[in-house]
Amino acid sequence: MARGRSPVQQEIIRAARRQRAARLHHARKERWRFRWRRIRRAFLALAAILVAAIGTGIFMDGLSDTTWLLTMLLGFIVFVVLSIYPATPRPRADQLSGVELAELAGSTELWLEARRRALPNAAIDAIDMIGVRLEQLAPQLAALNENGPAAREVRKLLAEHLPGLVDSYTRIPPALRNKEHAGSTPSEQLVDGLCVIADEIEAMSHDLSRNDLDALATRNRFLETKYIDQG
Repeated sequence: MARGRSPVQQEIIRAARRQRAARLHHARKERWRFRWRRIRRAFLALAAILVAAIGTGIFMDGLSDTTWLLTMLLGFIVFVVLSIYPATPRPRADQLSGVELAELAGSTELWLEARRRALPNAAIDAIDMIGVRLEQLAPQLAALNENGPAAREVRKLLAEHLPGLVDSYTRIPPALRNKEHAGSTPSEQLVDGLCVIADEIEAMSHDLSRNDLDALATRNRFLETKYIDQG
C-alpha cells in the first residue's frame, strides 16, 4: 500500500503541480511552434514545386494536362508528408541510457510525464514527487563526473529501474492491474515502487550535496569565529 505523505510533502507536491502546469503550458507552446514550422516548410515546398512547374511551362511553351496533374499530385504528396514528418519529438525509455548526464534528469522527467496517462490516479502524487526530486537533482548532475561511480548509480536508477518499473506495469492487461496478487495489486506495487524511487533520488541528491553542505558549514563557522565572536 502506498505510504502516506506528511503535510510538508503534500505542500511540496502542490508546488510541484503548479510548476508542472507552467511547464506543460510552455511545452504546448513549443509543440505548436514545432508544428507551425512543419506547415510553413510544407507550404514553401509546395510553392517551390508550383513555381518550378510554371517556369518550366513558360520555358517549354506550355505543359500537358497530364504533366500538370502529376505536378499537382506531387505537390499534394510533398505537402502532406512535410506537414506530418518529422513527428513531434518524444523521449523514449531506450534513449535515456544514452542521454548526457547533465540532461538526464530533465529527459527522465519528460519521459515520465509522457507516461503519466498510462498510470493509475493513485500514482500521481508519487510522479509529482519524482518530478520535484529530479528538478533538485538536475544541477548536481551537471557538475558530476560522467565516468564516476555516482554517475553510474544515477544512470542505473533513472535509465533502468524507473523505466523498468513503469514499463512492467503498463505491460499488465488493464483488467488485471487492480486484482490482488501476492498481497497487493499491481497498481499498489507500482505506487510503492515510485515512492521508493522518489526517496532514492532524494537520498542521492543529499549524498551529492553533502560535500557542498560541509564546505558551507565550515565557511559559516569561520565567519562566526572571525567576525561575529569578535564583534
